[in-house]
Amino acid sequence: MGLQVVVVGAGIVGAAISHSAAKIGAKVRVLDVVSHPGTGGATRTTWAWINAGKKHPQHYRDLNLAGLRRWKAEWPGLVSECGSLLLDEEDGPSIDDPAYPGRRLSPEEVLRLEPHIAPEAAARGAVLYAQEAWVDPQEACAAMLKSARAAGADVMLGPGQRVERLLVEELGGGGAAGGQGGASPAAAAAAGCRVTGVQTADGQTHAADVVVLAAGAAVGPLAAQAGVAVPLLHKPAVVAVTAPVGAQGGQARRLLSRLLASSRVFAWQRPDGTFMLGDTRVHEDASAAWGESLLQRAAELLPELRAAGARVESVEAAYRPWPQDGHPIIGPAPSCRGLYIATMHSGVTLAPEVGRLVATELAHWDTAAGAAAAKAGGGGGAEELAAAQAVLEPYRLDRDFEEGAKRNAYGWK
Repeated sequence: MGLQVVVVGAGIVGAAISHSAAKIGAKVRVLDVVSHPGTGGATRTTWAWINAGKKHPQHYRDLNLAGLRRWKAEWPGLVSECGSLLLDEEDGPSIDDPAYPGRRLSPEEVLRLEPHIAPEAAARGAVLYAQEAWVDPQEACAAMLKSARAAGADVMLGPGQRVERLLVEELGGGGAAGGQGGASPAAAAAAGCRVTGVQTADGQTHAADVVVLAAGAAVGPLAAQAGVAVPLLHKPAVVAVTAPVGAQGGQARRLLSRLLASSRVFAWQRPDGTFMLGDTRVHEDASAAWGESLLQRAAELLPELRAAGARVESVEAAYRPWPQDGHPIIGPAPSCRGLYIATMHSGVTLAPEVGRLVATELAHWDTAAGAAAAKAGGGGGAEELAAAQAVLEPYRLDRDFEEGAKRNAYGWK
């Protein structure tokens, strides 16, 4: 197709978009400051919990569910179908959706599934979402970028590939007419600039028909260079990681088979035996004391953590991209052609489906208009484009974020 696409960010969202865009024939170049895929930004510290629970409203839950299904269909070898257990749920499942069943468990059922949970922690039962899953984010990014390379993408990683500047061309008098992700021609005509590429820390310039900003929390400052405001909130969280628990002779001891969430702590034992610990609080106290606090709370749920000699190995603040209303921001920047925004919370769950949707828009890209557009007379995948744009419509940058922020996108307290 010949479309030159620069993807800024080799985290999970950028990797998924790069994979899907390369597969449809775009000439993709991926740029990121990290030396290894998935080791920077939010992807470095993500829970990688693939789920659609506690997400509102229905269109957002549906998008997450589509992501869950696409992980299992497209990347089955990467997915651990572990399921999740939610303690402290006063009633049954928090959502009533036949497509996303949850099952209320008795205390006895909880202990049969997870015998290392303290009986008192299981006394109120739990809700099981057996369909939920986990993926190793670094392994997933590497696999997606390997696939992108095989389809012709140029993946450039390392300190010199930090994107420092957007190349912005002013369009006098509003520039050429055209649509912006469903906007009217009049709105498109008001576009005052065009992004033509990027400059990296090594001084190189990279020309593009479309620059996709998929760099998590760094999207805001980059987009601002083109006069585009991306409303992201500062909502860091802190995660602690233990050394492999009870490791003897190179074999870690398994104490937990499912993702475990309670009102006080989240816990997940990864395949290498390490535990990832966190909670729902918003702060950036990545101190050793806070890590010990998380471990203590986890040990109240899983007493054998202490008996197995669990110790915190690292504590890190996770700087998550969090749009003002909690929902993803995906689509062309209405005020600057050639700039495409893709930033979101729940990026791991959403990545493969968002990659597909973004690639569908790129497959129909009208460079003059700076947006996806169906060919005159229909055909050429017009129905596929219309379907993708219908899904993406609630997530465009020109929506009312303040109104959306009045409603909670997530059910966690």
